[in-house]
Amino acid sequence: MAKLLYGTAYGGMIRFSITDSKDVVRELRERHKLSYLPTVVLGRLVTASILVIPWLGERETITFVISSTGPAGNVVAQSTWKGTVRGYITNTNFELEKNEFGKFDVKGAIVGGELTVVRDVGLKTPLVSKVPIVSGEIAEDIAYYYTKSEQIPSAFALGVLMDKDGVAKAGGLAIQILDKSISEEIVSGIEKRLNGFAITSHLGEKTLEDITKYVLGTEELLFEEMNVIFQCLCSREKAFESLKVLELSDLDEMLGEGKAEVTCKWCSTTYTFGPEEIKVVIEEKKKSMD
Repeated sequence: MAKLLYGTAYGGMIRFSITDSKDVVRELRERHKLSYLPTVVLGRLVTASILVIPWLGERETITFVISSTGPAGNVVAQSTWKGTVRGYITNTNFELEKNEFGKFDVKGAIVGGELTVVRDVGLKTPLVSKVPIVSGEIAEDIAYYYTKSEQIPSAFALGVLMDKDGVAKAGGLAIQILDKSISEEIVSGIEKRLNGFAITSHLGEKTLEDITKYVLGTEELLFEEMNVIFQCLCSREKAFESLKVLELSDLDEMLGEGKAEVTCKWCSTTYTFGPEEIKVVIEEKKKSMD
């Protein structure tokens, strides 16, 4: 479960959200059996999707899809207005060389490509926006999307800190300027404090409220809190339905093996179906072909 604090400052001219997402990132790592860097990359994108939950409309779902030619491949995170999140990365096991500072350059995991944002607000067709990957730093790319596509000046700070035992810290902070008449002095102050800001250095040392007050440079916050949980939308019924899109030859092969397995890409849950269930799918498929 991730703790999420969100609200406004400076009389509603700025809105913010901040989260400690360590537990959710840990669960993703365990479910997908991720190595070090995939955990950091997916953890950052999932943390970003948690931060934007307070900005979703009722019944809205938002999906961030990073498609790159880098080692990470595709990275996907999805959150809902209800406070649920899920995600996956296509390459679950890769590492990169350390840079001259002895640290892994996470930017090297995402090279080129684009960020696709899908907003499902319950209409027949979801709203889809695409922006190019501008840096490979997920925080900068998400901020670029909101600033460019939604015309809302935004800043994101995302972090996942690993140690020998796994995920030590994970969290993020998002700030958006809703009223562009806000004083330049306030904005420049926030920019200075965000310069070189690492949220993992503050998590556990300060409360989410105190971190926000420091970055925004004000004690006057209006905020609420909510808990965000990892929750997948898959089910045995949906997995069974997915068998129906397979070719007859594939189904016959599975029947010969005595079982069919469907693994959910979002949560890595595997559903197993026996010969009788496979036969049902085969018969339905044959009837539809007549």
